[in-house]
Amino acid sequence: MKGKIIEFPIKLLQNTGNVYSMFSKEVADSFMKYHELGIEWRNNFRIKTFYNGYPFQPPGDPLIQGLVWFTDEQKHFGVWVYNETDLEIEVNEKIEFGWSPFVRKSVGPPNEPIHIQSSEFRNHLVWYVDKDGFGQYGVIQNTGEIWLPHPKGQ
Repeated sequence: MKGKIIEFPIKLLQNTGNVYSMFSKEVADSFMKYHELGIEWRNNFRIKTFYNGYPFQPPGDPLIQGLVWFTDEQKHFGVWVYNETDLEIEVNEKIEFGWSPFVRKSVGPPNEPIHIQSSEFRNHLVWYVDKDGFGQYGVIQNTGEIWLPHPKGQ
């Protein structure tokens, strides 16, 4: 089964890497709050989402064709990557936001997502990279569709 991606019209923003200079205060505050709440998750819940072999081994078989298991050894996390570009999976160390502060111009995931509730969920989590090289975290549903929380054009 191949992932079915629903296309959205793209609206790119010129950016400088500063979330408050690019987005409304409300959007930037929401982004910052997400990361603040992540501190508690990292300290109290993250370890409960590990499984034997994590992060160097995937949590199971890929749910759709085209997934690659990516491991960031420095940050000690792993995640599925669905890459629609021809580029190698590398993290863009420059902070280049897309149309949302949760979207980055990076074929490799720059950080582990927070608020994962179980080790089983890790098999559904994906860093989805569109054909323009913008990535964001999404969820692979049992139907093979990939749900993206920050679709283009919103």
